[in-house]
Amino acid sequence: MDTSIPESVRPLLRDYTQRLLTELPDAIYGVYLYGSIALSGFEEDNSDIDFVTLLHRRLTNAEIEILKNIHHALHNANPLAKRLDGMYLRLDDIGKTNPSLEPYPYCDNGAFKPSGHYDVNHVTWWVLKQRGITVMGKSIEQLQIPTQWFDVGETMKYNVHEYWAPKGNSLLKFWLDGWVEFAVLTLCRIYYALIHEDIIPKRKAVEQALQELPSEWHLLLRESLRIRYHSNEPSLFPSRIKRAKETQRFIRHICKLSPSKTE
Repeated sequence: MDTSIPESVRPLLRDYTQRLLTELPDAIYGVYLYGSIALSGFEEDNSDIDFVTLLHRRLTNAEIEILKNIHHALHNANPLAKRLDGMYLRLDDIGKTNPSLEPYPYCDNGAFKPSGHYDVNHVTWWVLKQRGITVMGKSIEQLQIPTQWFDVGETMKYNVHEYWAPKGNSLLKFWLDGWVEFAVLTLCRIYYALIHEDIIPKRKAVEQALQELPSEWHLLLRESLRIRYHSNEPSLFPSRIKRAKETQRFIRHICKLSPSKTE
């Protein structure tokens, strides 16, 4: 197994791939990792195990039931299985995003879902293409993923203006630690991606933002790291309402720095 895969994760992936080979040998093309493991940012206590399993063909209902049982068995055998997040896509689906995909099986926090839409976008394919790890099957180069950086940039801009800009209107949402952490870490990663045309782990993106963004944002940036890694320590802000307003202001700032369309 690839040595860049954290040692703690390897037993789970060995069990997973062995079960696939044993129970669905004719359907599975390969298993690939993207996300924090591929970006060398896996955190033992926080990170998901993001995967894409490619299929030769559409699964039958009986085969989908087998997949459900595989994930159930993994969940009972290894506590890390609850961190499995991934999709089952056909080879013909490579490079496509959710709007052009029919519902597919996926796994969310270790729970198997027989049909729906999950994390399939240009960022998914770009990370897989540039940094992905082959667990089982042919090399990623042989997949010939068509995604280009332009596609990623447009996805990031859309995310900022269509998802985060409206969220920034809700002061109450950012009273919650989880939403402050989610907003700041995600937007730092988007900001880094748009400036540097690369994708890095969220923690590194916040650390980079501490070097690149004006000092007026440093308190909020450090607060997001406190929430994620030292939640038992007291907040760096005197009140939740002040922190919530600062988070809203940060969202607006990143929106201004992110063009809504390619010039």
